[in-house]
Amino acid sequence: MRLTSVLCITILCAGAGARAQTPPEVDDVGLDTSSIITWSPVAGADDYNIYRGLLSWLAAGDTAKCHADEIIGVSFATTAIPPAGTGYFYLVTAESNLGGEGTPGTNSAGAPREVRGKCDPVMRGHVLNRIGFGRDEWTRDRIVALGKQGYIDEQLNPALIDESTNTALSSRLAGIVPPGSIQELQAFDIVNAVYARRQLEQQTTLFFDNHFNTDYRTSFQFFAFYQTLFPATRALESTRFHYDLQNSLRTLAFAGTFREILETMALSPAMIIYLDTIANVRGIPNENFARELLELHSMGVDGGYTQADIVDLAKVFTGWSVCKKDAAVAGDPLSACIPRSTYGTVTEPAGLWVNSFLPTRHENAQKILFAGTPYQVTIPATALNSSTGINDVGIALDAIAAHPSTARFIAKKLLQKFVVEVPTQAMIDAVVAAWNNAANPMGVGDLREVVTAVLAQGAFLDPDRVAGKIKTPFEHVVSGFRAARGKTDGSNLNRTYLGRMQESFHQNPVPTGYSELGGDWLDTNNLLERLNFGLDMTSRTANTFGADVIGLLNANGVSTAPVPDNAAAIVDFFSGTLFAGAITPNERQLAIDYLRTNDSGVASNYDDVRIRETCGFMMGYAQFLEQ
Repeated sequence: MRLTSVLCITILCAGAGARAQTPPEVDDVGLDTSSIITWSPVAGADDYNIYRGLLSWLAAGDTAKCHADEIIGVSFATTAIPPAGTGYFYLVTAESNLGGEGTPGTNSAGAPREVRGKCDPVMRGHVLNRIGFGRDEWTRDRIVALGKQGYIDEQLNPALIDESTNTALSSRLAGIVPPGSIQELQAFDIVNAVYARRQLEQQTTLFFDNHFNTDYRTSFQFFAFYQTLFPATRALESTRFHYDLQNSLRTLAFAGTFREILETMALSPAMIIYLDTIANVRGIPNENFARELLELHSMGVDGGYTQADIVDLAKVFTGWSVCKKDAAVAGDPLSACIPRSTYGTVTEPAGLWVNSFLPTRHENAQKILFAGTPYQVTIPATALNSSTGINDVGIALDAIAAHPSTARFIAKKLLQKFVVEVPTQAMIDAVVAAWNNAANPMGVGDLREVVTAVLAQGAFLDPDRVAGKIKTPFEHVVSGFRAARGKTDGSNLNRTYLGRMQESFHQNPVPTGYSELGGDWLDTNNLLERLNFGLDMTSRTANTFGADVIGLLNANGVSTAPVPDNAAAIVDFFSGTLFAGAITPNERQLAIDYLRTNDSGVASNYDDVRIRETCGFMMGYAQFLEQ
């Protein structure tokens, strides 16, 4: 091991007796000068786990956390250098498929040595947090049954996950599908995230919905004339734009390409209205959407495009608008709109609000993208008022999707979402290689294969990267419901909390969408609202906003009776369901003491109210903010 100025490495693995079929302690653990940990094989062991901690943690009463999971063989290379002035200590445990994990040993006082969460549940919790919204009872059991990789593989094929028996989901969606207001659309997102078994599908859908951000309020303003004519359907029509776009994103995320999702977004009524394509006409092109298409949606701010590209791309989208059409021709952008002059004042005309292309408003001159580069594309001129100008969008989007900056930019954003906030170039290159594989089932840019490559990065299942990201407010609220057997209809108080935490989907006026970087969400107000949410939600039992904390404990064999005292087991269960047991001994004892006392700090038998408060109290630990 390379040394710092005051480095001392200690290997601790003496142990107590083992249970039946549990592997015994590991002997002869050593660390050579090349940072290779070695140990003697243990009879019956299928693999080994390694835990690591700073020596300073021991002085503070803390212990080691998972450093390497399911190591085959009897050696492991550990190359990280400890901070100056301290050193690492290591624990090695043996594990068998039938008997579970062996002991991490005893400390110098002879007491059983603890770890900050055992590797297997910690890594399972990590997967559930990153590709979904944390653990609930169904996903807890499913990942144990399938194993981590089996669970990931299943989530990558959401159509194979049966939701037909998921009454918790279907009963709550019944009254809000299709959503008739922005409030119901936001409730739809929350209910899906809390109760759906297809967790990766929901995460990926909301990723793209946020990446291609639109604001409901612009749609509502577009329908201002409905306020006089058809006020009862103004909110319904405004909401439908965003609901339809999200459903398309949901489908294409696992059965389409980035090129397809790019066109779906660009020509959706929600986006045409939001970024002013509707005001983009020949002679006075509006560059708003063209700029964001390149900077935010595809190539990135440093992707190599120029102002000239923005100008010509804006001309590509001239003539696109939104109107109502007869259902029989709604899929044809060149078909006639229903004139507003024919609208009655009582009966709304039948039809669908869709995109529409108006050749007379389209700029027919030649357009060039990425001029003077290997990626230059010329979009030929069309005759004045010719309907062939409708093809300009397809040519332009082909060029943008094929530009190498697009694959790099989206690969980086997906890695930031699911793996690490600062991905290495090697990670990005690996995902880009999967993107460019023409043998993909959907060809180049196959989004399922791209997400598969993201989750295949070694860093994704690296124990040292567990808790390396901070939950967004939405993820925090949803994971709280899931962990505590929460009950919500997706409205009321939980939507209020998200508003206070400043993450209300479909109502973000900024084209960038909400940040996926944890540091952007850490401020005093946001943290306070998260603490309040946990205490509030767990204290209630209503079906619209509350949690069945007591039922959760009893269903999992944890007694809530005050006599005999079961405080330690209750806290351990909460620790497991909230953050996979990754809790320090001091934090564990603090929660036990809280449960055993009243608000005045006086020893008291706990009751159901105090148990619920303890669950909410533990949601305030830093570990619950992390993923």
